[in-house]
Amino acid sequence: MTKIDFEKPINDLLLSIEKKYPPKLFSAIKYAVGSGGKRIRPTLCFLSADFCDVPRKNALSFALAIELIHSYSLIHDDLPCMDNDVLRRGKPTVHVAFGEATALLAGDALLNLAFETLFSAAKTNSDLLPACELIAECAGGQGMIGGQALEFENERFSEEDLFILDKKKTGMLIKCAILSPAYLSGSPEKTSALSSFADYAGLAFQLSDDLIDADKEEKTSFVTVCGKEKTKSMLLSLREKARLALSKWPGENEALYAFFDKLAFRNN
Repeated sequence: MTKIDFEKPINDLLLSIEKKYPPKLFSAIKYAVGSGGKRIRPTLCFLSADFCDVPRKNALSFALAIELIHSYSLIHDDLPCMDNDVLRRGKPTVHVAFGEATALLAGDALLNLAFETLFSAAKTNSDLLPACELIAECAGGQGMIGGQALEFENERFSEEDLFILDKKKTGMLIKCAILSPAYLSGSPEKTSALSSFADYAGLAFQLSDDLIDADKEEKTSFVTVCGKEKTKSMLLSLREKARLALSKWPGENEALYAFFDKLAFRNN
């Protein structure tokens, strides 16, 4: 998947903390964050900034913070008390490589580092504060963490339940990645349009995951609950809605459209 080069900002941030953190903790963080990945959320953040005519440097703190939050969530998701996964991206998960206690602390440290990054940027530019608040909401109990809690609190899921779960667990971080630069745009119309686009993109990303993992028959999969063909149909419908959301800006919307398709049709 094509992605914006995000490795230098990540590496610069890691260098800035290396001497400040205990060595094993830093090694676990570097292992988790520096292992690459698709960098989907930072890419969406920068593409949204382009769409809003916001300089990418002004959205950098958002992109960094959201990627750090995403990385912490993966560490915690993989823990034995959660999904108990032993591999991620073909490598041992953090708790396997460094031990469960260090993995837990590495996730905690990444979450705090995300907000240190946001606060540091907002100290010199108070215009960033509304988007910082949005990121906190999307990452917390109203968003990603709340979605994770719903997954563990329920044994069976209806189609309606899955829409709520996936909007929170998967969709909220994607939403804040897309929407946070719009808060700097001064354009209520574009902000509203991107909010809708982001909702469709977050759900489409999860539906695509469910189709890729269709054989696993997971209880929180749309394929399990609704069937493969209906899931494919919903994905196509989301694509049309996403295109309609940004249709007032022909030419400006093409990069976001193209990236939406890469997110939604990874199984093709």
